[in-house]
Amino acid sequence: MGMNNSCTFETVLLITFLTSYHMSKTTLISPDLSLDAAWELVHQHLTRAVSRDGAREEHAFRYLSLATVDVQGCPRQRMVVLRAFRNQREFVIFTDSRSDKVAEITANSAVSLLFYDDRRGLQLRVNGAASLIVSGDDVVTEWSQRGSKSPFSYTSVLPPGTPITHPEEAYTWKDDDSALFCLIRVEATLMEFLQLDGIRHRRSERSWIGDEVTSRWIAP
Repeated sequence: MGMNNSCTFETVLLITFLTSYHMSKTTLISPDLSLDAAWELVHQHLTRAVSRDGAREEHAFRYLSLATVDVQGCPRQRMVVLRAFRNQREFVIFTDSRSDKVAEITANSAVSLLFYDDRRGLQLRVNGAASLIVSGDDVVTEWSQRGSKSPFSYTSVLPPGTPITHPEEAYTWKDDDSALFCLIRVEATLMEFLQLDGIRHRRSERSWIGDEVTSRWIAP
């Protein structure tokens, strides 16, 4: 009897903690929203993260985890910056064409993206196929407008991942080598959001088969 009372008390404490914790957050997806309206807010949230005004620097969805698969079949994650969000399912990231993620995407285009906005209590997970863009108008435009503004990220003399004996060895850059600048374009095949909200979380997935889009609510 005492054990049951203890378990019940601990459960109540946990529920109270979760409720009070999430009450401190401003949820994006409210309980009364329709499925389409909820996804429209998610898309707007992503669009604001890449807007050209100063607000994007503070936006939680500006930074995300990109997961690839290496040649041994092991997942590899790293934090990257979201540079563009288009057509409700296309994500663009910049990188050095010599990086491990480029080789991994070349061998296996399956990737996953993970976003989290702590203030909103909102998680977004994306599965999709990545493609590499190393030349053409998009690369030229992005390099001239943004990539060249932070060239140290893409013009190091040593390729990313090169073994060194001291950090200073890595601090040498080429004067201008836009040829190393690369775009990673991820086209989503599945997107899933989870809105944390006390004990009444809301979760939905949206998938694409060809041009057909399917959305549905799912249990958190």
